[in-house]
Amino acid sequence: MSSSHARRIPIWWWVAFVPALGIAGYALRYALIGERAILPELAESFQVHFGSVLFHTTFGPAALILGLVNLHPGMRARRWALHRWIGRVYLISGFVLGLAGGYLALFAAGGTIARLGFFFLAVATLVSLSVGYLKIRRREITEHREWMLRSYAFIFGAVTLRLWLPLLIIAHNGEFLPAYRIVAWISWVPNILLIEWYIRRGWRPLFDHPVYAEARL
Repeated sequence: MSSSHARRIPIWWWVAFVPALGIAGYALRYALIGERAILPELAESFQVHFGSVLFHTTFGPAALILGLVNLHPGMRARRWALHRWIGRVYLISGFVLGLAGGYLALFAAGGTIARLGFFFLAVATLVSLSVGYLKIRRREITEHREWMLRSYAFIFGAVTLRLWLPLLIIAHNGEFLPAYRIVAWISWVPNILLIEWYIRRGWRPLFDHPVYAEARL
C-alpha cells in the first residue's frame, strides 16, 4: 500500500465524520450548560439521573470521534502506536458509555419498548467492545477489527438516532413518544445489519503490519 494511498481520506469516512462531529458537539452541551440542555420530553428521566447523563454524554462523544479516527485507513497503515493508544481511550470511553446508557435505559421515556431498545443497545456495545479487546489480546487481528467495526456500528447509533427521530416525529404528527419508541430500535439495528453484511460479504482488513501483530495492549 503506497503512502499516498494511505493518506487519502475515503469519502465514506467524511460522510460519517461530519455528522459524528456535529452530534458529539451537540451532546457535550450537557456538560457545558447542565440541566438546561435537557429536552422537556426527557426531563422526567434525565433530571433524576443527571449524573449518569453526564457520563453518557461526555464519554459518548469521545468514543464517537475516536472510533472514526482509528477507522481511518491511514491511521492503521502507518501510525500503529497512536492507533493502539487511541484504541485504549476508545475502549474505556465505550465501556463508560455503555454502562451509563444501560442504566439510563431502565428509566427511558417511552415505556418498555423504548427501554428494551436502549438497554439491548448498551449490552451489545459492551459485548462487542469486550470481544474486540479479547481478540486483540489473543493477536487475532482480523477478528479484532471485525468486532471493533460492530462496536462502532452500535456507538454510531447516536448519529442515526438524531437523523431518524425528526422524520419519525413528523410521521407521527408531531408526537415525540411514539417516535422515541421506534428510534430506540431503528437507530442501531440497521447499523449492525449493514456492518454484518459488509463483514460477511468477504471484508478483509487492508493492512497487516508485523509490528502490530506482535503488539499487546
